[in-house]
Amino acid sequence: MVKSRTEELKVISDFYDFMLWLVQHVQKFPRQHRYSLGISIEERMQLILSHLIKAKYAANVTNNLNEANVELEILRFQLRMAKDLRILALKSHGFAAKQLVGIGSQIGGWLKQGKR
Repeated sequence: MVKSRTEELKVISDFYDFMLWLVQHVQKFPRQHRYSLGISIEERMQLILSHLIKAKYAANVTNNLNEANVELEILRFQLRMAKDLRILALKSHGFAAKQLVGIGSQIGGWLKQGKR
């Protein structure tokens, strides 16, 4: 039986919602950035989601969550670059940064829980 989104782990649900929001913004990047930085951002988000889902089913969650954390940090820098290139609005970057801090905190909490 497949879980509904309301039954999904909060970090996975929150990250998925963030992905939906960010994909809509990446689609508005100018062509020269959409097919380089934009694609890289979208692929990185898919990789992070993949690590979170793998961690959900893994006996030892540490490796997948550590990988998700590293990819999340790279995503932060990619979004910073998009802001600095003025292809992501300052307000949108602020929202994204806040979301990533929350998601990172949830991953950190999951990591602490998994180490016990």
